[in-house]
Amino acid sequence: MYLESERTKHPLVLSKPALLLVDLQKYFCQKEGRAYLPGVERILPKAQKLLNAFVEKDLPTIVTIHKGNSPSMVRWWNNVVDDDQTEPCLDCRSLIILYKDSYDAFHMTDLEEILRKMKVKQLVLGGVMTHLCVETTARSAFVKGFDVVVVEDVCWDKNDWYHFAALKNLAHGFGVITDSGELLCALESLELDRQV
Repeated sequence: MYLESERTKHPLVLSKPALLLVDLQKYFCQKEGRAYLPGVERILPKAQKLLNAFVEKDLPTIVTIHKGNSPSMVRWWNNVVDDDQTEPCLDCRSLIILYKDSYDAFHMTDLEEILRKMKVKQLVLGGVMTHLCVETTARSAFVKGFDVVVVEDVCWDKNDWYHFAALKNLAHGFGVITDSGELLCALESLELDRQV
């Protein structure tokens, strides 16, 4: 990714993070899903590894599932996400699962309340689609005062242009862009800091 200047200016530093994985569900991530994103399977093992690492470190871990559609989403897309399309594509047992009906995971959900109760300062994001639900949620998190980290290789989109444009915009004004390898290393360091 061509984000060197942004990554130099805003390097990855973790501080009271929570992981939020957005809409990694049948609708987008399985070939029988109605909005299947070809190639999305590539990010699922990395997303699961990241999810497992957060769970192992006893850090807040939340998964969103898009279900139904808000009135504006219905007008725009002329569809709804039916119950049979909401099956998660990751092992999400014992995690917080948050249902949403819009791009923004904060809109008309308990996400902010959950994060505040857990004293989260930083929201680490991955999921689909980078330029819609991930980007909208990242911007909303920033506006609400959370530091934002977006994991580029745990996000997927309809094409590279949408994906890159969203990451470039977010890197410029809203959050740190990293990859899963760097984040996993930072998590190990965070664990060491807790033991001191």
